[in-house]
Amino acid sequence: MTPRTGFRRRYGLNGEHGQMIVLFALTLIAIIAMAGLLIDGGMAWANRRQAQAAADTAALAAAKAIVASQSGPAAALAVAKLNGFGNDTTDCAGVTLPGNAGPGVQVNRPPQTGPHTTVNDPLHANDYVEVYTTRKMATTFAGAVGQSCWLVTARAVSSIGAQSVAQCSFCSLNRTDKNHTLVLKNGATLRVDGDIYVNSTNGGTTPADCDDAKDLKNFNVCGDGFDVFGDGGVITARTISVTGGWETHDQNPTQADALATLPNGTTCPLSPDPPSQLAIWKPSRVCIHMPQLPDPLNDPLKPENTVAVPPVVGAPVANVNGCVAGAGETLQIPTGTPVSLVTMNVTAVRTICPGTYYGGIKISSGGKAKMLPGVYYMAGGGFTVVGTGSVDGSAGVMIYNSSGTIAEADSNFGVDLVPAKDKAKKDAKNVSFTTNPNKNIAVGQTVQLTLEVGRNKATDPTPTGTMTFYEGDTPITGCSAMPVASSGAGLVNAVCSNSWSTFGTKAITAVYSGDAIYNAVGVNLTLTINTPPGNAIAPIDIETSGSVKLWGASNGPYQGMTLFQDRSSALTVTLNPGVSAGACSGDWLTHDVPHVVGPPEGVPPDPCGALGGLQGTIYAANEAALIYITASGLADLQVIAGKIQIDSNADTRFAFTPSKFANGGIRLVE
Repeated sequence: MTPRTGFRRRYGLNGEHGQMIVLFALTLIAIIAMAGLLIDGGMAWANRRQAQAAADTAALAAAKAIVASQSGPAAALAVAKLNGFGNDTTDCAGVTLPGNAGPGVQVNRPPQTGPHTTVNDPLHANDYVEVYTTRKMATTFAGAVGQSCWLVTARAVSSIGAQSVAQCSFCSLNRTDKNHTLVLKNGATLRVDGDIYVNSTNGGTTPADCDDAKDLKNFNVCGDGFDVFGDGGVITARTISVTGGWETHDQNPTQADALATLPNGTTCPLSPDPPSQLAIWKPSRVCIHMPQLPDPLNDPLKPENTVAVPPVVGAPVANVNGCVAGAGETLQIPTGTPVSLVTMNVTAVRTICPGTYYGGIKISSGGKAKMLPGVYYMAGGGFTVVGTGSVDGSAGVMIYNSSGTIAEADSNFGVDLVPAKDKAKKDAKNVSFTTNPNKNIAVGQTVQLTLEVGRNKATDPTPTGTMTFYEGDTPITGCSAMPVASSGAGLVNAVCSNSWSTFGTKAITAVYSGDAIYNAVGVNLTLTINTPPGNAIAPIDIETSGSVKLWGASNGPYQGMTLFQDRSSALTVTLNPGVSAGACSGDWLTHDVPHVVGPPEGVPPDPCGALGGLQGTIYAANEAALIYITASGLADLQVIAGKIQIDSNADTRFAFTPSKFANGGIRLVE
């Protein structure tokens, strides 16, 4: 027995040493298992990233296909397959499940989970499409603990419509208590396949402002924020919301397909019917006392949706930046300048190009303007189509209506232009900076800027340095390191002559430096170049018997925008186009009205009538600005304005096609 005992002791197989080896072995196994799980976890994370990327792209593809009236599921499956996710999937038991039993790609419209299900978002759920992507992943080390396979799944939801941006497709933004901020006159008819929203507080905004005995009279419902009057007038829409109250006349019906919802998803607070409205039209389902809607294209809480003012890019130039006429076509180039505004009058068949029009565009009788795609900046003069004039902007255009050139407001004086003081030097005295004729000049007018400095005291030497004049941090051409000239009594000066081709304010700095006796000194002034005459903003006025086709820009930051009037302008935009999209069928106001939720998808009928030549967003957001519509027809059109009026027995329908709207593009929302 002794040799055996010695052997155990020699090799540490007894007592504490043996226990340590066993503990080490167990610890090593745990470390290896942990490392294996970390490796498998990393692989799972990478696979999850791939699944999410596939779900995102498949959801976007499905939305694009649905907007184009194609199969959303087919598009999603095709894109997901390219990313390694097929319709069939194999589970961890090795059984291949066909798409209808256990799909690798699942497409749901409306979504089955999340905030946009039919339960959580009953009005707009069909405006979203949900995609799941799933596939198995074989593990490496996790198999040691019975996990030889994991299923990796990802989910994405894409918005088909504009609901992620705007809560309406027909918005009256005026937030005052004015009445008639949306009005139908003289028997006009309005059908909006999307949502109407009126911000007017007329009539009050609380239940106490809507007393049955006092505020529900005849056809009045607690106010007059929007109104329908004249024989035969009708308003219908998917939803109708108003912050105050509303009114109708002569039993003219107003009816929403469904009650609107508050932003938190709850049903509208109040939707009383007018006492005298015909029973056949009840309930009206107009939701009153709704919260005011921010401008959906200029909401500071959603800066990503803001449509910015386009830059002034200069007038179009022939054969530059794609400004080229097609075969048999003739270009017309504007002649206006920032100093001299000239309205370009189109009186024949012409091709015109994007750019800045100093004086605007007028298309008169006999004129036919083919607009190449892009942004057209009306720098004063407005945009008009009159008489028999015709315009074709169906290639995708955005017309921005503003005043002359944008004023260059510069108040940033130069920095670090004056060297630090030297204690061994003296400060110059009698420092002055003057202009001639004054601080207010015209565009192109020459002004003389004079800097003058003097000796510290009568016994000191006259200054001998140089003078430089700056606009901001940049020396003005020809006014750098100018030698000084004597102006008597120990004073010296330099005169800088300059002019500016654009109006606005200029931050000017004059600096004296380079003197062995005196410290450098700098003086600032703000120079004003006055606004040139004739540059005031003029109306957008489309009143013609000719053809009008204006389709919003098809890409870029102004995608979907058709007419954009400067937010500071209260001018009226008049829409009374002539022949455009062909005659409307007898039931065009009612057939194929999109369903609120579920199949059939309810693709709007083809545009027709005079308004059918307009497509995109008409935007005049100033609270006093009015969009005045007097023509009939169906258009893929979103209207956002301070006020809206439809008049002269116009029968109008605005299709809910959000992909055509400004900021109504397809996007991932979950």
